Amino acid sequence: MLNKVFAIGRAEYLEAVRSKAFLIGLLVMPVLMGGSVVVQGLLHDRVDLTERKCVVVDPTGELWPVLERAVAERNAAVWVEGDDGELEQKRPLFQLERYEPAAEEATDVVLSERVRDGEIQSFVLLSASVLDEDGEFGERPLAYHTQEPTFTELPDWIAECVNSDVRRRRFEGASIDRELVDKLNRRIPLTTWGLARQRDDGTVEAADEENKIRTFLIPAAAMMLLFMIIMTSAPQLMNQVLEEKMQRISEVLVSSVSPFELMLGKLVGSACVCMTLAAVYLSGIAWATHHFGVAAFVPPSAYVWFLVMVVFALLMYGSIFSALGSACSELRDAQSMMMPAMIVIMIPLFAWSAVLESPNGSIAQALTYVPTATPMILMIRVLAPPGPPVWELFAGFAMCIATTLVVVWAAGKIFRVGVLSQGQTPSFRKLFTWIVSK
Repeated sequence: MLNKVFAIGRAEYLEAVRSKAFLIGLLVMPVLMGGSVVVQGLLHDRVDLTERKCVVVDPTGELWPVLERAVAERNAAVWVEGDDGELEQKRPLFQLERYEPAAEEATDVVLSERVRDGEIQSFVLLSASVLDEDGEFGERPLAYHTQEPTFTELPDWIAECVNSDVRRRRFEGASIDRELVDKLNRRIPLTTWGLARQRDDGTVEAADEENKIRTFLIPAAAMMLLFMIIMTSAPQLMNQVLEEKMQRISEVLVSSVSPFELMLGKLVGSACVCMTLAAVYLSGIAWATHHFGVAAFVPPSAYVWFLVMVVFALLMYGSIFSALGSACSELRDAQSMMMPAMIVIMIPLFAWSAVLESPNGSIAQALTYVPTATPMILMIRVLAPPGPPVWELFAGFAMCIATTLVVVWAAGKIFRVGVLSQGQTPSFRKLFTWIVSK
């Protein structure tokens, strides 16, 4: 049996790694991930420098001079000397225009038409009560109107200018020294550190300052990498099985091997493909972390755990997709069956932030024992400080083994019946009857 399984697995593996699709897939993931970083870096200083025109309606008459002075200072500050000694504009200029509405005029309607006509980008309506000492501003003390709500730099700047001046007036009205208040309210910076410990020789090992990359980014990135590697191979099993079934190739294959051996051979081949992808990417990560001096952020055990979780996840999810592919006779049926399977697989993606926030909390512990979620959840917990207790590592590992055995067994039962069935519309109820049948 094993010889046949390994022969099928070897054939599937060689066919996969020799294909153009594998080479393209091997390059696409780092290109996409690295390309996004490069593009963000290139676009970091590339901003829209279009002048932003804003009309200000100030019934108090006291805040307009403040905004007028502030915008002059702000516009002067956006010009920065470049490497060649020339002044370069780094942010868009703001142009403010004061507007005094006529009696009985619907100011918001009139100015809205100017925005629609492209004369201005926005307008601000200040309430007459904005300077009231009792702080009762009314419903809309400072209203910003625009067609471009995603540009927040201008409204944020206006709000800061208005609030800063209003606070200054309050302090002056209360005869309080503003500088003294700022000094008394000065915040103490907080830094997060690990734990110190005393060595056997009596010396003390100082605590290390926590790094957000090590604490948050690496666990999340590891789970996403694991998910992407699995999703490049597992769904393909459903397509391969369905294609072979539709072309009657599977009928020829099962005349030489049993359906379970055929399915297991395909799983072995896909597992080898995933291991190849993982080895390439992990080698690149290891080189990059050493090159940039952050190798300590990723412990060596994390690489081992990652490879082990790749195998478990592929066997679980690959079995599910293989079984669904064998049960379907048309691509339309496979697509409808695929969605519930994807929801089960994506449970860790829905809950990863809660797990990362409290790696040893009740939610993380509970999700560790959700069968199909164990590989990804355990991967996050292994990399997130302080890591799970040793007994939970063994428990999670045992859960992976048990889940894999059950899923592969159940998928084999479905595969045995489904791969030779034709013209039947599959349903999950029918799949269950195939599992429990003798």
